[in-house]
Parts: sequence; C-alpha cells; structure tokens
Amino acid sequence: MSNELAPEGPELQPDGMGFDEEAGSEEASHLLPPIRELPQDREYLPGAFYSIQAANGTPANPPQQLGEILGQGLFQSLTDVHLFGRNADSEPWLEVGPMTPEPVQIMASQELLPATGEPLAQDDLEMFEMVAGRVAKTLKRDKQPPKEDAAKAAARSAELAGMKGKLGDKFGMSLAGSFQLADVTDCCLCLGMKRNGDAFSWYGGKTTGDPIFSVTVDGAKLAPGAQGTTRKVNLTYTVAGVTQPRKVLERIFAACYYFQKRIAGDVKMDDGSAPPEGVARGEHPRLDAAIKKIEAAKLRPGHVVTKRLT
Repeated sequence: MSNELAPEGPELQPDGMGFDEEAGSEEASHLLPPIRELPQDREYLPGAFYSIQAANGTPANPPQQLGEILGQGLFQSLTDVHLFGRNADSEPWLEVGPMTPEPVQIMASQELLPATGEPLAQDDLEMFEMVAGRVAKTLKRDKQPPKEDAAKAAARSAELAGMKGKLGDKFGMSLAGSFQLADVTDCCLCLGMKRNGDAFSWYGGKTTGDPIFSVTVDGAKLAPGAQGTTRKVNLTYTVAGVTQPRKVLERIFAACYYFQKRIAGDVKMDDGSAPPEGVARGEHPRLDAAIKKIEAAKLRPGHVVTKRLT
C-alpha cells in the first residue's frame, strides 16, 4: 500500500517534548532512540477482531483519501472499530486512516474485547455489521458475508475476556549496589525519562501514550526531592504492553550501562542472573517464552486488545 512504512531506515526522531521544570545534569537521551514503527505493528490480527470485508473496488486515479470519501466524522467515531486495507491478496492487511488513499480491498473489524473488558454479546456484533455495511455502501461496494457468524465471534470475545490478567508477564534488568536516590533521579532525567508517580518512565520520545518501561528502586520512592539510598534499581516493562518487546530490551540494556557508568553497580537480569550475551540484541529465553505465550493466544505484543489482558 502507498502509505506503508519502510521496514528499514533510521529511527524516527522524537516528538517535541516541551519544556520540563526538571533537567538532568547532562543530555543523554540519544542513548535511547525512539523505536521506529514497523509495518507489522499495524497488520491485521485475526484473533482480536470480528471482521467483514467489502467487495473489491476500483479506486480513482489518483485515489482519493478515505477521509474524503467516508468523512472525517466516521473515523472519529470508530473507537473500537478499525479499518484495514490492501491492494492485492498477496499483501498483508494494514490498518488505514483518513489520510490513506482508497485501497482496492477494505475490511471493517470490531475489537472483540472493548475497553470495558466485558465480552461482546451477539447483538453487539450484529450492530457492528451495520457499521460495516455503511462503510461498504459509502465506498459504493457490496458488503461481503462475514466469514464467521456473530455467535461464534461472541464466543471468542468471551474467551478473550476470560484471559484477563493472564498476559501480565513483566521482564527487565536491574542494577545492584548502593546508590543515592538523587543520583538515580539525575540519570533518569539525563536519559529523557519523565516522572510517573513515584517512579520514572520512558515514553520513547512521544508526548502521549502509555509508558514503555519504568524505573523504580527497592525500599524507596523516586519522588521529587527524594533523599537517601537504595541497593537496587529496577528497569521493567510488561511484555504484552509494547509493540516490539525485543527492541525495548535493547533500550533497557543501554540504560543499565549508562546507569553503571554514572553510579557504578552490577548489571543483572530482573531475576538476579547475569545478562547473557544476546541481551544487547534484545534476546533472552524468558522473553522469548513470554512472547510465545502471547502469540499462542493468537495475539501480539502491544496490540490494543492484548494490552487489555495484562
């Protein structure tokens, strides 16, 4: 598709973060470059949706943007419905938005686990079919029959809701030693982290969204003006909550060795074991197991539905 992200290239530059009252003693945020979005981060995930496809269309030349055809208001109202498009059967379904040129194929998909965490009833999914029909009609295409009936999709929704709390595995690294809380705070600020309650979090250079990983300390809180010492600094994340968990581990690895350079200490895995060689590349057997657990549920890390199960 014409708006597909390139799989290779430089990391995206961070969004403007504005001005903070706090600043670190040096600028080291370049050590944690933002994680570049990949096309597969936007690929259709069958396990998370109930979907209805419209008949293939013949886009104008040049194609109009979907927002011009469907209306910006439709996209603003799709809080739990996603549109996916592709130009041929051989291409992956990628999520589309109002700025996307009209694709040859388009599919409307309803999240099977809404933000409430409650399973959808068959009636809910039948109402979604009306939304899919509206999209197809506006694009002057026929709505195709769904590949599964609403009752089966409702059963899948109930299965997902029953998994709540089962994908909350955390992973990360730590630094052991004796550290001044003020020094830990300064390291976090230098790396571009932001305060998040009594901890610090890394947001990947973005101004909105969920934290990617967080920094806490044993036996203390990293509150403003915190004094005293700690014997352990923890850098952790929820594997199911991030789109590229191996890249996140790479960033944590870099952050740990920045901490070590500044305040000494021994770098460990979160369970106290020594970091194996592959950690620098985002590789670790326990991380692999956590990812496979998510994939076994027909989900993927970082997806909006997956996050609701953590």
